[in-house]
Amino acid sequence: MSLPRDDDSDTSFVSLCKSVIFQQLAGNAARAILLRFLKRYGTLIDNSKASLLTDGSSALLITDFEFPTAQQVAAMAVDEMKAVGLGQRKAEYLQAVARQFNSGALSEKLLLGMSDENVSRALVSIRGIGQWTADMFLMFHLKRPNVLPTLDLAVRKAMCHHFKVPFGKKTPPHEQMVEMAQAWEPYRSVATWYMWRLAGTITQKTA
Repeated sequence: MSLPRDDDSDTSFVSLCKSVIFQQLAGNAARAILLRFLKRYGTLIDNSKASLLTDGSSALLITDFEFPTAQQVAAMAVDEMKAVGLGQRKAEYLQAVARQFNSGALSEKLLLGMSDENVSRALVSIRGIGQWTADMFLMFHLKRPNVLPTLDLAVRKAMCHHFKVPFGKKTPPHEQMVEMAQAWEPYRSVATWYMWRLAGTITQKTA
């Protein structure tokens, strides 16, 4: 699974929608679906490129489009969304995210003012958003410095290697990982980056 890296101009709504689109997909496949979605529903930033939409040109990029608004996504027909390559559930998940922002239950201002715990609680209550997605949103969009994504497989493996504890499908549990990472607070996000790098090193050594 690939992780979309936020464009600096992405809103919280756009960031979460991109995360949903990228769920359980390789990066190239997810980017292809996102581009088809934007070609159908997005708005071209530069109108001089409008002819490229009609001639099927591959010259258009994701960055050429503005993402549709929450109101627009909430009003989309699921069957039409599936035509760009989204599955039934992902289309429904995008609409679930859109409804939260369109109703005002979530907003950029609200999320920026919430604690990490409250952001996580608000996001995982949305259908299609799990704790891993919430953790990535906290780290990469809100730039929170003290996030520990305990559901991330690479982080779990690297922490077990670093702290010399057994690794298994269900071990170490969340509570043990939090305890192990106490020395990293309040910069567990930085430590997570190092764990990802360490995980890559471990993979290379065992390949």
